[in-house]
Amino acid sequence: MRLFILLLGFALATGQSRIDGQIIDKETGEPLIGVNVFFSKTSIGTTTDKDGLYTINYISNGRYELVVSMIGYTIEKKSLNIFASEKINLDIELTPEAIKMKEILVTNKSNKQWKKDYKVFKNQFLGHSKNSQSCKITNEYVLSFKRKGKILTAIAKTPLKIENKRLGYLVTYYLDEFATNNTFLRYDVDSFFTFFYISSTKFTRYSGESFFTEMEPQSEKQKQRWIRNRRTAYNGSLRHFLTTMGERFDWRYNMKGNRPQERMDWLLISGSKYDPLVKEGFEVYPADEYRKGNNYRELLNDSLVWVAKNDNELMISFKNKLMVRYMEEGEELNYRINTFESYSKPKIFQTSYLKLGKESVVFDKNGR
Repeated sequence: MRLFILLLGFALATGQSRIDGQIIDKETGEPLIGVNVFFSKTSIGTTTDKDGLYTINYISNGRYELVVSMIGYTIEKKSLNIFASEKINLDIELTPEAIKMKEILVTNKSNKQWKKDYKVFKNQFLGHSKNSQSCKITNEYVLSFKRKGKILTAIAKTPLKIENKRLGYLVTYYLDEFATNNTFLRYDVDSFFTFFYISSTKFTRYSGESFFTEMEPQSEKQKQRWIRNRRTAYNGSLRHFLTTMGERFDWRYNMKGNRPQERMDWLLISGSKYDPLVKEGFEVYPADEYRKGNNYRELLNDSLVWVAKNDNELMISFKNKLMVRYMEEGEELNYRINTFESYSKPKIFQTSYLKLGKESVVFDKNGR
Protein backbone atom coordinates (compact mmCIF):
# COMPACT_ATOMS: atom_id res chain seq x y z
CA MET A 1 0.00 0.00 0.00
CA ARG A 2 1.03 3.58 -0.59
CA LEU A 3 0.31 7.06 0.63
CA PHE A 4 -3.28 7.36 -0.50
CA ILE A 5 -4.21 4.15 1.28
CA LEU A 6 -2.31 4.68 4.47
CA LEU A 7 -3.13 8.24 5.19
CA LEU A 8 -6.71 8.75 4.13
CA GLY A 9 -8.79 9.33 7.21
CA PHE A 10 -12.32 10.20 8.07
CA ALA A 11 -13.94 13.37 9.34
CA LEU A 12 -12.50 14.30 12.72
CA ALA A 13 -14.73 14.73 15.74
CA THR A 14 -15.98 18.25 16.20
CA GLY A 15 -14.18 20.22 18.90
CA GLN A 16 -14.22 23.77 20.19
CA SER A 17 -10.64 24.79 19.42
CA ARG A 18 -9.80 27.50 16.92
CA ILE A 19 -6.72 28.93 15.24
CA ASP A 20 -6.48 32.27 13.44
CA GLY A 21 -3.91 34.79 12.35
CA GLN A 22 -2.49 36.82 9.49
CA ILE A 23 -0.10 35.84 6.70
CA ILE A 24 2.23 38.57 5.41
CA ASP A 25 5.17 38.96 3.04
CA LYS A 26 8.35 38.82 5.11
CA GLU A 27 10.15 41.43 3.00
CA THR A 28 7.38 43.99 2.45
CA GLY A 29 5.08 43.34 5.41
CA GLU A 30 2.10 43.36 3.05
CA PRO A 31 -0.79 40.94 3.73
CA LEU A 32 -1.01 38.02 1.30
CA ILE A 33 -4.33 37.08 -0.31
CA GLY A 34 -5.27 33.52 -1.25
CA VAL A 35 -2.64 31.71 0.83
CA ASN A 36 -3.45 28.06 1.49
CA VAL A 37 -3.50 27.29 5.22
CA PHE A 38 -4.27 23.68 6.17
CA PHE A 39 -3.52 20.77 8.46
CA SER A 40 -1.50 18.15 6.60
CA LYS A 41 -3.14 14.76 5.91
CA THR A 42 -6.62 16.15 6.62
CA SER A 43 -9.41 18.01 4.85
CA ILE A 44 -9.24 20.88 7.37
CA GLY A 45 -8.06 24.14 5.86
CA THR A 46 -8.85 27.56 4.45
CA THR A 47 -7.39 30.45 2.42
CA THR A 48 -6.54 33.97 3.51
CA ASP A 49 -8.86 36.90 2.74
CA LYS A 50 -8.01 40.32 1.27
CA ASP A 51 -6.34 41.31 4.56
CA GLY A 52 -4.27 38.13 4.76
CA LEU A 53 -6.43 36.82 7.61
CA TYR A 54 -7.40 33.19 8.15
CA THR A 55 -9.52 31.26 10.65
CA ILE A 56 -9.93 27.51 11.17
CA ASN A 57 -12.73 26.51 13.57
CA TYR A 58 -13.95 23.31 15.24
CA ILE A 59 -10.60 21.56 15.56
CA SER A 60 -10.52 18.34 17.56
CA ASN A 61 -7.74 17.53 20.02
CA GLY A 62 -4.59 16.18 18.47
CA ARG A 63 -1.17 16.67 16.99
CA TYR A 64 -1.12 18.56 13.69
CA GLU A 65 1.26 19.88 11.07
CA LEU A 66 0.03 23.30 9.93
CA VAL A 67 1.10 24.04 6.36
CA VAL A 68 1.12 27.53 4.84
CA SER A 69 1.69 27.64 1.09
CA MET A 70 1.53 30.07 -1.81
CA ILE A 71 3.16 29.88 -5.23
CA GLY A 72 6.24 32.09 -5.32
CA TYR A 73 6.95 31.72 -1.60
CA THR A 74 8.81 29.19 0.53
CA ILE A 75 6.39 26.81 2.22
CA GLU A 76 6.09 27.16 6.01
CA LYS A 77 5.24 24.36 8.45
CA LYS A 78 4.35 24.55 12.14
CA SER A 79 3.90 21.54 14.45
CA LEU A 80 0.99 22.12 16.84
CA ASN A 81 -0.59 20.26 19.74
CA ILE A 82 -4.19 21.37 20.11
CA PHE A 83 -6.20 20.83 23.28
CA ALA A 84 -9.90 21.21 24.07
CA SER A 85 -11.35 24.75 23.95
CA GLU A 86 -8.02 26.23 22.94
CA LYS A 87 -7.80 29.44 20.92
CA ILE A 88 -4.51 29.99 19.11
CA ASN A 89 -3.39 33.16 17.34
CA LEU A 90 -0.56 32.48 14.91
CA ASP A 91 0.79 35.11 12.51
CA ILE A 92 3.19 33.83 9.86
CA GLU A 93 5.63 35.51 7.50
CA LEU A 94 6.26 33.93 4.10
CA THR A 95 9.63 34.36 2.40
CA PRO A 96 9.64 35.00 -1.37
CA GLU A 97 11.42 32.22 -3.24
CA ALA A 98 14.69 33.22 -4.83
CA ILE A 99 14.94 32.47 -8.54
CA LYS A 100 17.89 30.12 -9.01
CA MET A 101 19.53 28.57 -12.03
CA LYS A 102 18.88 24.87 -11.58
CA GLU A 103 20.88 22.00 -12.97
CA ILE A 104 19.44 20.35 -16.05
CA LEU A 105 16.63 17.91 -15.23
CA VAL A 106 14.48 15.77 -17.51
CA THR A 107 11.38 17.95 -17.83
CA ASN A 108 10.04 17.59 -21.38
CA LYS A 109 6.82 15.60 -21.29
CA SER A 110 7.38 14.53 -24.92
CA ASN A 111 10.80 13.19 -24.02
CA LYS A 112 10.97 9.37 -24.00
CA GLN A 113 13.18 9.33 -20.92
CA TRP A 114 10.71 11.55 -19.03
CA LYS A 115 7.89 9.16 -19.89
CA LYS A 116 9.92 6.19 -18.67
CA ASP A 117 10.86 7.96 -15.44
CA TYR A 118 7.27 9.05 -14.87
CA LYS A 119 6.03 5.46 -15.16
CA VAL A 120 8.51 4.43 -12.48
CA PHE A 121 7.50 7.36 -10.27
CA LYS A 122 3.79 6.65 -10.64
CA ASN A 123 4.19 2.98 -9.73
CA GLN A 124 6.40 3.63 -6.72
CA PHE A 125 4.48 6.69 -5.48
CA LEU A 126 0.91 5.50 -5.95
CA GLY A 127 1.37 1.75 -5.51
CA HIS A 128 -0.56 -1.22 -6.86
CA SER A 129 -3.82 -1.61 -4.91
CA LYS A 130 -7.29 -0.94 -6.33
CA ASN A 131 -7.41 2.42 -4.60
CA SER A 132 -3.95 3.34 -5.89
CA GLN A 133 -4.80 2.30 -9.43
CA SER A 134 -7.84 4.60 -9.34
CA CYS A 135 -5.59 7.59 -8.59
CA LYS A 136 -4.73 9.93 -11.45
CA ILE A 137 -2.11 12.68 -11.31
CA THR A 138 -3.73 15.42 -13.39
CA ASN A 139 -0.72 17.77 -13.59
CA GLU A 140 2.13 15.31 -14.05
CA TYR A 141 3.92 17.87 -16.25
CA VAL A 142 5.11 19.71 -13.10
CA LEU A 143 7.41 16.77 -12.33
CA SER A 144 11.10 16.75 -13.23
CA PHE A 145 13.44 13.78 -12.88
CA LYS A 146 17.12 13.17 -12.40
CA ARG A 147 19.10 9.93 -12.49
CA LYS A 148 22.36 9.41 -10.66
CA GLY A 149 23.61 5.87 -11.04
CA LYS A 150 20.71 3.57 -10.19
CA ILE A 151 18.83 6.19 -8.18
CA LEU A 152 15.93 8.17 -9.63
CA THR A 153 14.88 11.38 -7.88
CA ALA A 154 11.91 13.63 -8.60
CA ILE A 155 10.93 17.20 -7.81
CA ALA A 156 7.64 19.03 -8.42
CA LYS A 157 7.71 22.76 -9.14
CA THR A 158 4.12 23.09 -7.90
CA PRO A 159 1.90 20.80 -5.78
CA LEU A 160 0.72 17.58 -7.41
CA LYS A 161 -3.02 17.34 -8.09
CA ILE A 162 -4.36 13.82 -7.67
CA GLU A 163 -7.87 12.49 -8.29
CA ASN A 164 -9.01 9.39 -6.43
CA LYS A 165 -12.43 8.58 -7.87
CA ARG A 166 -12.69 5.33 -5.92
CA LEU A 167 -12.55 7.18 -2.58
CA GLY A 168 -14.04 10.49 -3.72
CA TYR A 169 -11.05 12.69 -2.89
CA LEU A 170 -9.04 15.37 -4.65
CA VAL A 171 -5.56 15.35 -3.12
CA THR A 172 -3.13 18.25 -3.23
CA TYR A 173 0.34 16.86 -2.48
CA TYR A 174 3.37 19.03 -1.70
CA LEU A 175 6.29 16.78 -2.60
CA ASP A 176 9.38 17.35 -0.46
CA GLU A 177 11.44 14.37 -1.56
CA PHE A 178 11.22 11.31 -3.80
CA ALA A 179 13.99 8.79 -4.45
CA THR A 180 14.04 5.17 -5.59
CA ASN A 181 16.49 2.63 -6.95
CA ASN A 182 13.65 0.29 -7.94
CA THR A 183 13.71 1.61 -11.51
CA PHE A 184 14.19 -1.35 -13.82
CA LEU A 185 11.08 -2.05 -15.92
CA ARG A 186 11.27 -5.24 -17.97
CA TYR A 187 7.85 -4.59 -19.50
CA ASP A 188 5.76 -1.50 -19.97
CA VAL A 189 4.01 -0.29 -16.83
CA ASP A 190 0.69 -0.09 -18.66
CA SER A 191 0.78 -3.74 -19.72
CA PHE A 192 -0.99 -6.44 -17.71
CA PHE A 193 2.21 -7.69 -16.07
CA THR A 194 4.84 -5.30 -14.80
CA PHE A 195 8.12 -6.70 -13.53
CA PHE A 196 10.57 -4.83 -11.36
CA TYR A 197 14.17 -5.60 -10.58
CA ILE A 198 14.10 -7.05 -7.07
CA SER A 199 17.13 -6.98 -4.79
CA SER A 200 17.82 -6.95 -1.07
CA THR A 201 18.90 -3.31 -1.29
CA LYS A 202 15.95 -1.83 -3.20
CA PHE A 203 14.23 1.16 -1.65
CA THR A 204 11.67 3.85 -2.33
CA ARG A 205 11.28 6.84 -0.06
CA TYR A 206 9.23 9.99 -0.33
CA SER A 207 7.90 12.67 1.96
CA GLY A 208 5.57 15.63 1.73
CA GLU A 209 2.36 17.22 2.92
CA SER A 210 -1.14 16.46 1.64
CA PHE A 211 -4.54 18.14 1.72
CA PHE A 212 -7.78 16.28 0.95
CA THR A 213 -10.85 17.83 -0.66
CA GLU A 214 -14.02 15.76 -0.92
CA MET A 215 -15.52 15.35 -4.38
CA GLU A 216 -19.19 16.12 -4.86
CA PRO A 217 -21.07 12.81 -5.24
CA GLN A 218 -23.37 12.50 -8.24
CA SER A 219 -25.88 10.40 -6.30
CA GLU A 220 -26.62 8.99 -2.85
CA LYS A 221 -25.48 5.59 -4.14
CA GLN A 222 -22.07 6.98 -5.07
CA LYS A 223 -21.79 8.74 -1.71
CA GLN A 224 -22.43 5.50 0.18
CA ARG A 225 -19.95 3.65 -2.05
CA TRP A 226 -17.27 6.21 -1.22
CA ILE A 227 -17.97 5.81 2.49
CA ARG A 228 -17.59 2.02 2.22
CA ASN A 229 -14.41 2.31 0.17
CA ARG A 230 -12.89 4.79 2.63
CA ARG A 231 -13.59 2.44 5.52
CA THR A 232 -11.99 -0.42 3.60
CA ALA A 233 -8.96 1.76 2.80
CA TYR A 234 -8.61 2.72 6.46
CA ASN A 235 -8.83 -0.86 7.73
CA GLY A 236 -5.34 -2.30 8.10
CA SER A 237 -3.65 1.02 7.29
CA LEU A 238 -0.79 2.58 9.22
CA ARG A 239 -3.19 5.09 10.75
CA HIS A 240 -5.55 2.29 11.83
CA PHE A 241 -2.60 0.44 13.39
CA LEU A 242 -1.26 3.47 15.30
CA THR A 243 -4.74 4.40 16.54
CA THR A 244 -5.16 0.85 17.83
CA MET A 245 -1.76 0.94 19.54
CA GLY A 246 -2.90 4.14 21.27
CA GLU A 247 -6.08 2.42 22.46
CA ARG A 248 -3.98 -0.49 23.69
CA PHE A 249 -1.83 1.92 25.65
CA ASP A 250 -4.92 3.32 27.38
CA TRP A 251 -5.99 -0.20 28.27
CA ARG A 252 -2.60 -1.02 29.71
CA TYR A 253 -2.08 2.07 31.79
CA ASN A 254 -4.21 4.09 34.14
CA MET A 255 -2.56 7.47 33.58
CA LYS A 256 -2.10 9.64 36.68
CA GLY A 257 0.13 12.60 35.94
CA ASN A 258 3.54 11.35 34.90
CA ARG A 259 3.29 8.11 36.91
CA PRO A 260 1.33 5.57 34.85
CA GLN A 261 0.10 2.62 36.92
CA GLU A 262 -0.07 -0.65 35.02
CA ARG A 263 -3.46 -2.33 35.13
CA MET A 264 -3.37 -5.42 37.34
CA ASP A 265 -5.36 -7.49 34.87
CA TRP A 266 -3.27 -6.59 31.79
CA LEU A 267 -1.68 -10.02 31.58
CA LEU A 268 -5.17 -11.52 31.31
CA ILE A 269 -6.31 -9.02 28.68
CA SER A 270 -3.18 -9.13 26.51
CA GLY A 271 -3.63 -11.46 23.55
CA SER A 272 -7.27 -12.20 24.42
CA LYS A 273 -10.35 -11.15 22.47
CA TYR A 274 -10.47 -8.02 24.66
CA ASP A 275 -7.02 -6.86 23.51
CA PRO A 276 -7.56 -3.87 21.13
CA LEU A 277 -5.05 -5.33 18.67
CA VAL A 278 -6.97 -8.60 18.49
CA LYS A 279 -10.34 -6.84 18.29
CA GLU A 280 -9.15 -4.71 15.36
CA GLY A 281 -7.64 -7.68 13.52
CA PHE A 282 -3.90 -7.06 14.01
CA GLU A 283 -1.08 -9.42 14.90
CA VAL A 284 2.27 -7.82 15.77
CA TYR A 285 5.65 -9.53 15.76
CA PRO A 286 8.73 -7.55 16.89
CA ALA A 287 12.06 -8.79 15.53
CA ASP A 288 13.87 -11.04 17.98
CA GLU A 289 17.59 -10.86 17.28
CA TYR A 290 18.27 -13.75 19.64
CA ARG A 291 16.29 -16.30 17.66
CA LYS A 292 17.43 -18.06 14.50
CA GLY A 293 15.30 -19.01 11.55
CA ASN A 294 11.94 -17.41 12.22
CA ASN A 295 13.29 -14.26 13.85
CA TYR A 296 9.92 -12.72 14.78
CA ARG A 297 8.11 -13.37 18.04
CA GLU A 298 4.49 -12.49 18.74
CA LEU A 299 3.84 -9.34 20.74
CA LEU A 300 2.12 -10.24 23.99
CA ASN A 301 2.06 -7.88 26.97
CA ASP A 302 4.65 -5.36 25.75
CA SER A 303 2.86 -2.30 24.33
CA LEU A 304 5.85 -0.63 22.56
CA VAL A 305 4.05 2.66 23.27
CA TRP A 306 4.89 5.21 25.96
CA VAL A 307 3.83 8.67 27.12
CA ALA A 308 5.35 11.56 25.18
CA LYS A 309 5.60 15.18 26.29
CA ASN A 310 1.88 15.87 26.60
CA ASP A 311 -1.51 14.18 26.77
CA ASN A 312 -2.09 14.42 23.01
CA GLU A 313 1.07 12.56 22.09
CA LEU A 314 2.34 9.01 22.40
CA MET A 315 5.70 7.57 21.47
CA ILE A 316 6.39 4.24 19.75
CA SER A 317 9.80 2.64 20.01
CA PHE A 318 11.21 -0.72 18.94
CA LYS A 319 14.47 -2.16 17.65
CA ASN A 320 15.08 -3.58 14.20
CA LYS A 321 11.80 -4.19 12.36
CA LEU A 322 8.19 -4.79 13.31
CA MET A 323 6.11 -7.28 11.32
CA VAL A 324 2.41 -6.35 11.31
CA ARG A 325 -0.31 -8.64 9.99
CA TYR A 326 -3.86 -7.51 9.33
CA MET A 327 -5.99 -10.63 9.54
CA GLU A 328 -9.32 -9.23 8.32
CA GLU A 329 -8.37 -8.81 4.66
CA GLY A 330 -6.24 -10.71 2.15
CA GLU A 331 -3.74 -9.35 -0.35
CA GLU A 332 -5.19 -7.78 -3.49
CA LEU A 333 -4.47 -9.37 -6.87
CA ASN A 334 -2.92 -6.14 -8.21
CA TYR A 335 -0.48 -6.10 -5.31
CA ARG A 336 0.42 -9.78 -5.77
CA ILE A 337 1.03 -9.38 -9.52
CA ASN A 338 3.39 -6.47 -8.97
CA THR A 339 5.36 -8.12 -6.15
CA PHE A 340 5.95 -11.52 -7.76
CA GLU A 341 3.35 -13.14 -5.48
CA SER A 342 0.85 -14.04 -8.22
CA TYR A 343 2.21 -17.58 -8.54
CA SER A 344 2.08 -18.38 -4.82
CA LYS A 345 -0.95 -19.36 -2.79
CA PRO A 346 -3.03 -16.25 -1.96
CA LYS A 347 -2.63 -15.09 1.64
CA ILE A 348 -5.75 -14.51 3.71
CA PHE A 349 -4.00 -11.68 5.56
CA GLN A 350 -1.85 -8.64 4.73
CA THR A 351 1.74 -8.31 5.96
CA SER A 352 3.66 -5.05 6.42
CA TYR A 353 7.08 -4.29 7.89
CA LEU A 354 7.80 -1.15 9.90
CA LYS A 355 11.24 0.27 10.57
CA LEU A 356 11.85 3.49 12.49
CA GLY A 357 14.22 6.09 11.08
CA LYS A 358 15.22 7.06 14.62
CA GLU A 359 15.02 5.66 18.15
CA SER A 360 11.37 6.64 18.63
CA VAL A 361 8.53 8.28 16.70
CA VAL A 362 5.82 10.50 18.18
CA PHE A 363 2.18 10.24 17.08
CA ASP A 364 -1.20 11.28 18.45
CA LYS A 365 -4.18 9.14 19.45
CA ASN A 366 -5.76 9.72 16.04
CA GLY A 367 -2.86 7.81 14.49
CA ARG A 368 -1.13 10.83 12.96
